[in-house]
Amino acid sequence: MLMVSVQNLDEAREAVAGGADIVDVKNLREMVIGSNFPPVIREVRHAFPKEVHVSVTLGVVPNQAGTVALAVYGAGALGATSVKVGFIQSDYPTALRILRESRRALDGFDTKLIAATFADSPLYGGIDPRSVVRLARESASDGVLIDTLVKDGRTLFDFLDEATLKGLVMEGKELGMSTALSGTLRVANLNPLVRIHPDIVGVRGAVCARGDREGRAVDATAVAHFKDELRQRLLGQVDVYGGAAPRLPTLPA
Repeated sequence: MLMVSVQNLDEAREAVAGGADIVDVKNLREMVIGSNFPPVIREVRHAFPKEVHVSVTLGVVPNQAGTVALAVYGAGALGATSVKVGFIQSDYPTALRILRESRRALDGFDTKLIAATFADSPLYGGIDPRSVVRLARESASDGVLIDTLVKDGRTLFDFLDEATLKGLVMEGKELGMSTALSGTLRVANLNPLVRIHPDIVGVRGAVCARGDREGRAVDATAVAHFKDELRQRLLGQVDVYGGAAPRLPTLPA
């Protein structure tokens, strides 16, 4: 599934028009990855049928379990498909407590809880990203996301290698969790991503006009191009282990 990060309804419409399976509502003006406002989330959720997943990013949360649980409850009340809880300067026991309280806050909702870590967490004293599956399992979370917090051009693969990511994804899948990878990903990263085979690939800059994740809006044509590149690899039209395979001819309708 292709997940596109959006900041408002206009961007969400562009993402869906381009073929995004999930629109991930966030606020880039708060700590690079921040939470958006309830009216925006409500507006996006009401604009699309349930088949279009609308996820909510809480970004990096404070070490306050009650505050985070209340925010998670809000995502559930707004009808979010999933809510992602990520950590910046938390130790493992604190992150685990927050996720367990978040799990309790979602009782009675269909919203899935996603445990998120950042591949570049060693840069700012965050928890080890390799612990994310264990964290999700011990908190009864529904899935995991590995992203990057620093948006300076480096990608997910600059911080965790393919073998490590593959191991984490496979571990999560074996436990029945959804698995998602993000972090300044572009078409050039699709071959290793398809080899790793997460359930979800998350992007923003790669599908914005001129590739500018902050200054330009999500563009439907760019989304469609990225999704087509992904589809070609999933169908074997591009060999992710070697060179490009010949494209299959387009049959008339």
